[in-house]
This record gives sequence, structure tokens and C-alpha cells, in this order.
Amino acid sequence: MTFVVDGMLGNVARWLRLMGFDTLYFNTHMKTELLRAARGEGRVLLTCDRRLFRENTDISIFVGSTGTAAQLAEIKRKLLLKPDPGKFFTLCSLCNLPLETRKKAEVIGLVPEYVHLHKDRFRQCPCCKKVYWDGDHCTAIRKVLGMLMNGRD
Repeated sequence: MTFVVDGMLGNVARWLRLMGFDTLYFNTHMKTELLRAARGEGRVLLTCDRRLFRENTDISIFVGSTGTAAQLAEIKRKLLLKPDPGKFFTLCSLCNLPLETRKKAEVIGLVPEYVHLHKDRFRQCPCCKKVYWDGDHCTAIRKVLGMLMNGRD
């Protein structure tokens, strides 16, 4: 399942990407862009805008919860989402592009020296060039994702 997310759900877009869901994010008031992406690419539109939802119920889901965790739980419940842990951390959380594996030698100078010394696996976004590695923050993210997958929000 792929998504397009309105400007009020930016954190949700990042978390969906962390889960491996192809998610476009438009921080704009131009609803035509959202609708074009949803209709043209067969994406589900996630929105907090009641009017936009009412006018496009065939392609949209209204997200009425507040707070990212509650919003993700609501989306999961409404769409019966089954996140695949094998797809976690495969997309750039900023650009939405698939991450590419990089060798340790390729990230010299792109990551902190400590990280380079202690980590062996790296991925990089081909667009924004952000480098990712399995750091302490990933443990916290996995914990949140695990709670979401197990229905505890």
C-alpha cells in the first residue's frame, strides 16, 4: 500500500517511511497536488482535513487522532495495515527513496568518526545523500514500531 500525506501529518509520513511504506508528503495548501498524486498513482490520501476527506472519500482516510503514535495506530486500524519488519529502515525518511548499501570505506567523512569505527553496515539515500546506520536511536524506533504492530499504542 502506498500513501500521500497532507501537510498536517509530516511526522506520520516519516514513520510510515521508516516502516517501509512508500509515502509522498506535500507540505502545501495546494490540495490539487495531493489529489493528483493519490488518483494518478493509486495512493491512499491520509488527511486531517475534514472537507478534503468528505470530498474524496473514495481515495482518502480521515485521521482524527492527535499525536503521531495515536495517528499511526488509527491508520493501521482503519486500513488493516500489516507492517513488514523486513521492510523497516529501507526508505529514506526524508526523500522516500530506497536506500542503497554502502561499504564502510565509502562513508569515510560522511559519518562521525566514532560511528565509522564501531559500525560496519551503512545505507545511503541516492538523492539527499543522507547516510543511515543502526545506531542507538534505531532501538527506540524498533520499540515503538513493535508496540504499534502488537496493537499497544
